[in-house]
Amino acid sequence: MFIIYNINMNKNNLPRLLHIEDNQDISLIVSKILSNVVHITHVDNLAQAREKLADNNYDLALLDLVLPDGSGLDLVDELKSNKHPVPVIIHSAHEISDTIHNVDAILSKMHTQPDTLRALVKKLTTLNETSDLSAQQ
Repeated sequence: MFIIYNINMNKNNLPRLLHIEDNQDISLIVSKILSNVVHITHVDNLAQAREKLADNNYDLALLDLVLPDGSGLDLVDELKSNKHPVPVIIHSAHEISDTIHNVDAILSKMHTQPDTLRALVKKLTTLNETSDLSAQQ
């Protein structure tokens, strides 16, 4: 008997991260920090994020709050209510309340060290893979 696991891996067997960020410099930095941890799909705004989510499954979302076409918070419920719920890390330069519901972590762009971001992404993608496997068994 074969069990087929549906983990959202790419050809490099890395978990898939949707990075929603309109600042190209931040996107490049995050890509460098996470290059060996996840496969990153970068989008600049909410509309592009929704297009990607309609056609793909992701293991994690790294979400800026201030985007050209609205607030990143508008996307959180969509990410969580997707047929494949996506863990969400808010990554913002703005001060954010710790009481934002339905997100898995909140990081400050100004105060987060690369190792902290890398470790959190590894932790959340591992947890997400584990829950995917448990749900399928």
